Amino acid sequence: MEDTSLRMLPSNIDVEAALLGCLLNDGKLYAEIEGSGLLPEDFSQERHAAVFRAIKAIFESQRTPDVLTVIEEFSKIPNPPESPFVFDLADRAPIYSEETLQQYCSIILEKSLHRSLIEQCSKSIDESYSQKIEFDELLDKTTNELINLGNRRHTNSVMPFRTLMGDLLERIREQSAKGSSILGISSGYSRLDAMCSGLKPGDMVIIAGRPGMGKTGFAINMALAIAKHALNVLFFSLEMPAQQILNRFVSIECSINSKSLLNAKFDADETTRLWGNFDSMANLPIFIDESSSLTIPELRSKAKKLDAELRKTPNPARQDPNKLDCIFIDYLQLMDSNVFKEDKVRQVEYNSKNIKKLAKDLGIPIIAMAQLNRKIEERRGGKVEFSSNKPMLSDLKDSGSIEQDADMVMFIHREDFYKKKEEDKNNEAEIFVEKNRHGPTGIVKLRFIPHYMKFIQLDPTADSYEQANES
Repeated sequence: MEDTSLRMLPSNIDVEAALLGCLLNDGKLYAEIEGSGLLPEDFSQERHAAVFRAIKAIFESQRTPDVLTVIEEFSKIPNPPESPFVFDLADRAPIYSEETLQQYCSIILEKSLHRSLIEQCSKSIDESYSQKIEFDELLDKTTNELINLGNRRHTNSVMPFRTLMGDLLERIREQSAKGSSILGISSGYSRLDAMCSGLKPGDMVIIAGRPGMGKTGFAINMALAIAKHALNVLFFSLEMPAQQILNRFVSIECSINSKSLLNAKFDADETTRLWGNFDSMANLPIFIDESSSLTIPELRSKAKKLDAELRKTPNPARQDPNKLDCIFIDYLQLMDSNVFKEDKVRQVEYNSKNIKKLAKDLGIPIIAMAQLNRKIEERRGGKVEFSSNKPMLSDLKDSGSIEQDADMVMFIHREDFYKKKEEDKNNEAEIFVEKNRHGPTGIVKLRFIPHYMKFIQLDPTADSYEQANES
């Protein structure tokens, strides 16, 4: 086995010297590489780092870097490189072009990332040997460090308007070809789609409600509608085991009483519906994860792993490349984090912000269920009044960050939940869209079938929405 202690750390001294020499001869060139993300710490030699740090400081003070100004800048620091070294860098500078400079930066950054990776992995190995940190905490810490390291490879987030307009035109053409008026994935409810133009890539969507309102059932209805269009759905069920959540899916899709599934006793019609839908349901591209403990690094890892596996398996039912299309999380406040173990509010804030980041990184919508606090019941005061029961953004449990991070927040509310007499119930549900970055807020009214946990649009042909402020 090779002795790793004898290995040289990755570096390219000649490229570092070449880049610095070019910048010393023409300080204005620094503007060409300013967006490369290169830092003084990326240079393998401290004296190279000192020269680059001086060039950067001079440029940022709106002066032009050259050999003399760099040497002058050195007077501000202890033990600077000697003047002949700086002159030598300038004298040995190669002929360059803008493309050459970018290549130099890429090489230096690549070597630096390899060194950082080695350093981080070495630290993790040492901490694993010491066993002073719990495994989950160490894994979470290491994963976050590696993700931050990987993010340095994607510094060029600036795109020209022409490119963005071209992308917009392409999306419009795709939607026109599909005959669809929405830009995102259909939720299965035309009124909701008309309001938000579908579930769009990079969006974080919150479905919130008090226990018993049907958050999970509503999410399953949406997941089924999405999967029927050959779109891949990853459903994280933190509250229920996979078999229980599967029963919900089957109950909704096959219109089978949930008690029948639980007891495995079906009447003739239910038996016909179950076996009649068995093959089509078995082939739905839905993937369930029943982990009762889920952290952001685990969520990211599982999503990316599934996405990679799907991309290797072409789906003849779709024209675009097979991939992960959306994620459901049931529910947000049950997620764990090794970052803020003792502070639930900060833990929820951390998870909320990182779910939004993950949605953006993966380019898919993430729909997360969320609990509401007890303020709704407190507002009721024993009265059955609609105005006192309507959920508000301030009712989101444990964190105001959810409201800030989400692109869309919808509350599910069933007034029947508070009615004791069956004859007083009308089996209606209301979806209050209280935040919508892409359009208006409003109300979508649905029919709720409690035996199946099924939500049906009252007017399935409607494509308009009801404004919240309409009388």
